[in-house]
Amino acid sequence: MRKVSEILLVSVFLFLFADCLSQEYNYARLSVLYGNNISFNFRSISDYKDGIRIDNGTLLGITMADSNNVAATLEGFSLRFRAFNSQASIEGTAGNLPLISIQLEATNSMGLPAPEAFYTGLQDLSTAWIDLVQYIQNPVSPPDFTNLNWANHQVNISYECGIGNGSLLGMRPDYYTVEIELQLIPIGPGF
Repeated sequence: MRKVSEILLVSVFLFLFADCLSQEYNYARLSVLYGNNISFNFRSISDYKDGIRIDNGTLLGITMADSNNVAATLEGFSLRFRAFNSQASIEGTAGNLPLISIQLEATNSMGLPAPEAFYTGLQDLSTAWIDLVQYIQNPVSPPDFTNLNWANHQVNISYECGIGNGSLLGMRPDYYTVEIELQLIPIGPGF
């Protein structure tokens, strides 16, 4: 039996797949304001059994600009994530953990409240793209898009490890890592 003092460390690195996505007429940018390297340190049996939650571990700023060109009308965005390059597991030196050991959740920090923004709640890490939030300005009768600025339009990302899909009891203490891609996708006719 291993000593409780051994540490299971899972580290999450955020990778912005579409750090800057732009077209000739419109512009979308995702900025990491803080929290690009998240570490889960399991220091006790209770941590192994109950898991660890890191609230608001990452703060993202969202910038979008619409040129009002009729060929591509900007209405909002989708923010989604997946394991970087569809990595199949959380890799350690002596073994691996399943991706579903980690969950992410997006919440409004400022400027992106409901009902325009729909937050999907806790989502398991996977190899497929998973939506965290979808934002559409005034979905009932859209006026011209009002540009978003990273300083006034921010999303918090919270993380859980070993909570939603059982405990990590019995897993080998190790240093495990996984990189997570975040992608900002414009929504609207022409995209």
